Amino acid sequence: MLVFFDTEFTELGIDPKLISIGLISEDGERTFYAELSDTYRPADVGDFARLAVLPQLEGGDALMTMSDLALRLGNWLESFEQPVQLATDSLAWDWPWIQEIFSGELKWPENLAGRPLLLTMSCLNDYDRFIDAVEEAFRDLRRHHSLDDAKANRLGWIAAGGGVDHVASTVAKQTDNEPSQT
Repeated sequence: MLVFFDTEFTELGIDPKLISIGLISEDGERTFYAELSDTYRPADVGDFARLAVLPQLEGGDALMTMSDLALRLGNWLESFEQPVQLATDSLAWDWPWIQEIFSGELKWPENLAGRPLLLTMSCLNDYDRFIDAVEEAFRDLRRHHSLDDAKANRLGWIAAGGGVDHVASTVAKQTDNEPSQT
C-alpha cells in the first residue's frame, strides 16, 4: 500500500519543529491527521508558518503529543496489514519527521518500508501532469495543510500515471543513497 504524507513545521531553518502531519492511502479510503501540542512554542514559528500554516490548524481531536502521535500513527500504519511505503514530494523536509516520530520508545512499524517513494520527475510517467494536477487540487484543498497537501500529491500521482502496478517498478529505480529508517 502506498501512503502519501506531508508535514508542516515551524521553519526551513536549522532547528525546525513539527507542527502537523497528514497521510492518505493510495486508494483514498483512509486518512490520518495530527497536530502536535508539545513540539514547538509560538516563538519558534517563522513568519511563513505563522501566516500560512497556523491559521489552518484544526485543534480538537487532532491535537496530540509526539509520544501519542508515535503510538497512534504506528497503529494506523500497522492496521493496513500489508506492506506500506510512504510517498512524499520532499525527502529532505518530510522524511526526517517520520524517522524522528519512530525514534523513541516505540519501534518502527513492522510493515513500514525503510525508505519513502520520492515523487519526482524521475519516478513519474508525466511530471508536468503531476504538477498540474496538484495545482488543480488546490482549488478545493487548503495549501500548507498537511493532510490536504498529501491529498493533492495523491491526486497528482494518479494523474501522472502512478498506481499500484507502477510502485514496484519505481521502488526498484531508487538509488541506495536514499536515507533508511536508521
